[in-house]
Amino acid sequence: MIPNMKFYVISIVAIFAALGIGIYIGFTLDTQSFLVEQKEDIVTKLEEKFDFLKSENQNLKLTVKEVEAENGNYKHFIDSTYEEIVKNKLKGTKVALIETKDDYMYSGIGQILETAGANVVNVTTLTDKIMDEAALKNAYEQFEIPIENGNLIQNTTREIAKSIVTGEESNLVKKMLESNFIDLVGDIDEPIDYVIIAGGSVKEDKNRLTLVDKTIIDICKDMGKSIIGIEKVKTNYSYMEAYKGFKISTVDNIDTAMGKVSLILAMEGRPGHYGTKQTAEDLVPNLKLSILE
Repeated sequence: MIPNMKFYVISIVAIFAALGIGIYIGFTLDTQSFLVEQKEDIVTKLEEKFDFLKSENQNLKLTVKEVEAENGNYKHFIDSTYEEIVKNKLKGTKVALIETKDDYMYSGIGQILETAGANVVNVTTLTDKIMDEAALKNAYEQFEIPIENGNLIQNTTREIAKSIVTGEESNLVKKMLESNFIDLVGDIDEPIDYVIIAGGSVKEDKNRLTLVDKTIIDICKDMGKSIIGIEKVKTNYSYMEAYKGFKISTVDNIDTAMGKVSLILAMEGRPGHYGTKQTAEDLVPNLKLSILE
């Protein structure tokens, strides 16, 4: 019996289907083999890269240790010698330190000033009460102190600054001490030669900068007294830019040995803006510059 056309068609289709399946299976096997080889190659390269990075990391760690050791030597050298650098450079200078806010304490700089031969006559801290106009008014009324025309906060700050500079403790200053508007270490009993104004605050308060800090700076300038602004390395809100705008010298890293040296050298007669913050113009004063009288 002769096969019909339908049989041939089905046979041809079956043959081509078998060929297709065979080709697909062969291609899949080849692809899987290629992927396995590729994966193995990638893994090998990653392992090589990891080994390289591991080696680099170890080298960097060694370099860091060497740098840390070198920095440690420099720090030890500075800490061991910086007091000799400033010794007696401010001999006989009478200094007053005014902290315009009690967020950061600066009384620790007294030691380097004394090493430099200066006499720290007093350290005055203006508390936050100084910005409470209502509390000030009550204090004036309680102590029967006349209230002058103008801003009460500014007028009070001006009187405190004058009293510190002249060394004459006014009745107002005595009452401000009694009412805790200001804190005082030392005595207001002799005129001073140099004022150090310490800034920096936890929160920004431009009004306080204008009414308190600028007032103190202006009084010192009007009375012919030198004044320099200082600040610690880490402060939430820096006063250095404002102090520069008020045209006084600044040191923004006073809590470091380098900053302490900069303070003494600047006070000796090398005005400028020293430290490590963006507002600084030099790291330390240039000893080659002539001392200004």
